[in-house]
Amino acid sequence: MTLKIACVQSDIIARNPSENFKHLDEIFKKIQDDRDIIILPETFNTGFPAEAEIFAEGENGATMNWLREKAKEKNCIVCGSFLTSFRQQSTDNSQQSVSKSMSESIVSVNNHYLNTMVFMCPDGTYKAYDKRHTFSMGGEKDLGNGEELITIELKGWRIRPFVCYDLRFPVWLRNNYKDGQFEYDLAILIANWPMQKSFVWNTLLSARAIENQAYYIGVNRVGIDHNNIPYIGETKVVDGKGRTIAQIEGDKEDILEFELDKESLDKFRGYFTVYKDWDKFEVLK
Repeated sequence: MTLKIACVQSDIIARNPSENFKHLDEIFKKIQDDRDIIILPETFNTGFPAEAEIFAEGENGATMNWLREKAKEKNCIVCGSFLTSFRQQSTDNSQQSVSKSMSESIVSVNNHYLNTMVFMCPDGTYKAYDKRHTFSMGGEKDLGNGEELITIELKGWRIRPFVCYDLRFPVWLRNNYKDGQFEYDLAILIANWPMQKSFVWNTLLSARAIENQAYYIGVNRVGIDHNNIPYIGETKVVDGKGRTIAQIEGDKEDILEFELDKESLDKFRGYFTVYKDWDKFEVLK
């Protein structure tokens, strides 16, 4: 069982969703048409941080509509995060309107906004994960915190999404093994992770993959934001042994395309059964 994945390491134009959509439209033309998942960075439509009261969108906003169009166009899941005014959910309603303008879509829910990672399917259905650990030191202090983990099942894989600052919190990312099954085989973590914390990015991606016996994909942006903070990218794929098996080197825009093999992960888990000794616990919310 293999997954064909494309990671988009892009620059982001601050606070300008329409220009970012145009830029990504051109990037998408270069992505192979046989992908199962295309992964975008955190807040791919506005950059980080952005004013939620201005840019947060509802379920039928411009960003959701763009994701629907791209997922249908590429016939695969397209995922990335943006500021939302709807709490984590999923839907099987593929007939949702895609005609609303951004100005019509901006909505407030009791002034409670979220950084939401959406997994959009080709038929217009989706699942959403709300970022659990908002970066209170850097522009997200007024956002709500996610309350639930989600798992996406695809082609025999169990996939778990996380967003940026989540990477620093191993309890929330902790895998579990119960009734002969792992909670997840692949973690997808998207970010706006600054250049000055490159060592932390690389160290924690490997550490989390090792301790959870799972593949980890980290997708980061490049460029310099409106606060003059540079981003190094270093989008990469790490296996369950903590080894980097694919990556984009340097701070350039690029697309990382690769295949993941579940058989090799299952084989590793089969002979190195550390998961049998994992501690059992519950996460308090």
